[in-house]
Amino acid sequence: MRRFRGPSRPVPTEEDHRRLREALADLDPWTFWSVAIEDPAAEYAVLGVTGAFAIAIVGLEGYVEPSGSGLRIGEAELGGFRKVAQAARRLHGRLLEASTFTHVEPVLCLTRAVAGASRTVKGVRVMRVEDVASEIGSRERTLDPGTAKRAAEAVGRVLPSASGPRPETEE
Repeated sequence: MRRFRGPSRPVPTEEDHRRLREALADLDPWTFWSVAIEDPAAEYAVLGVTGAFAIAIVGLEGYVEPSGSGLRIGEAELGGFRKVAQAARRLHGRLLEASTFTHVEPVLCLTRAVAGASRTVKGVRVMRVEDVASEIGSRERTLDPGTAKRAAEAVGRVLPSASGPRPETEE
């Protein structure tokens, strides 16, 4: 029996990481914490008052177009939907171990592609890097800042914010 393996996403470059980190630095440092995670299917986790997000970087160049049940960027089919969803489930398990009960949204972040509005495809949110901070920050509040901070620290080393050292939150 032959198994179908869908296209995967390309390995992100250092420039892709820099672009996403700059976008994450636009989040409020008192209510959001970004963590570089060691997962083969996602590069970053964001935990904050609007929940948790597992973010995978897609560094393909070109225009984003619908293609069957997925997306195409230029000539390449966008893959990695299932893998980033699995990374979100693994992150959810780590959060449960840290006594943080919140849904983890899987996200594919387009760092170079020309795309329109963010959309959900196969249960994964696909958004431009320019929209990351506004999309994450505009969600409904589901966690208090102290819980989000403890969860981020349980997941890994919290990245420094662009506005300087992290402020201390009351616990």
